[in-house]
Amino acid sequence: MIDKDWTFILGAQDPEMREIERVLDAEHRPWMHAARKGRRCTAANAYSADGVVQVGLDKIPRPRVLPPKAPTVFVECQLGDWDPMARVDHHNPGDPGYEAAPEDYLQGSSLGQVLMLLEREPTDTQRLLAASDHCLTAAYQGRCPGVDPHDLLFLRASWQAKMSGRTLSDVVEGILDAAKRVRAHHDSEFGESRFLDPTEAPLDLAEGAAYAGLPVRYRALLPEGVLKEMFKGGTPETVEAFMAEHRAAGRPVYGNPYRGYAGAYWPGRSAPGTPHRGGPIQPREGLTRS
Repeated sequence: MIDKDWTFILGAQDPEMREIERVLDAEHRPWMHAARKGRRCTAANAYSADGVVQVGLDKIPRPRVLPPKAPTVFVECQLGDWDPMARVDHHNPGDPGYEAAPEDYLQGSSLGQVLMLLEREPTDTQRLLAASDHCLTAAYQGRCPGVDPHDLLFLRASWQAKMSGRTLSDVVEGILDAAKRVRAHHDSEFGESRFLDPTEAPLDLAEGAAYAGLPVRYRALLPEGVLKEMFKGGTPETVEAFMAEHRAAGRPVYGNPYRGYAGAYWPGRSAPGTPHRGGPIQPREGLTRS
């Protein structure tokens, strides 16, 4: 159990981080949001934060002051040169959960790490959140103890429906249809399904591929005009091969072979965000199309 006066600094919002906030509130633990230029950090800039804020239910960021030398726990973020008492993360080499296998998803996920720091046993819902954030494809294939793939689909689809404004049935149908298309596009020669034309990728492609349990390579055109190629659901060896391929071509690359995902930004374009902790920005693998 960590000391009661340690302050948790939280990175970008997603279902897992929202649950971490709820757990900290239940334990009466102080927490703040990592911020960049007075706004709560996103996945693209959480490792280049320059301050802290508190975002309430009204979604308004209110400036906060973190006293010098205050004991802190950084959760999927970095605040300047601040040296925290502990880190909770699984995105970069050296992070506590970086190399955790699907069977050890609680030790790997940020939510699981927070629960362990607070000496709390995970609930069934927390297991679903932890597994889906750490190793989604493996969780859908029943490789995470205590996680039911059907419950996982309902949880993920419900969150996507809430965030997108789509109906739950529409999201579920979209995921199942995407899974069907991933199976139909599977290329045994490459050992993956490929959707290299961004205009032809199904809306729920990444989720459908995880549900189907097949590796998928696909591209997306980001709002700022950057072309991004992603690979998800692969083995450590195939993820490393993907990353090596793009590095050799001089493209900015991120990824985690142990968690089965990687991405690269196309030549002549710059990746969003700035370098952190010795490497490129590591976008979180959540319920997004990118």
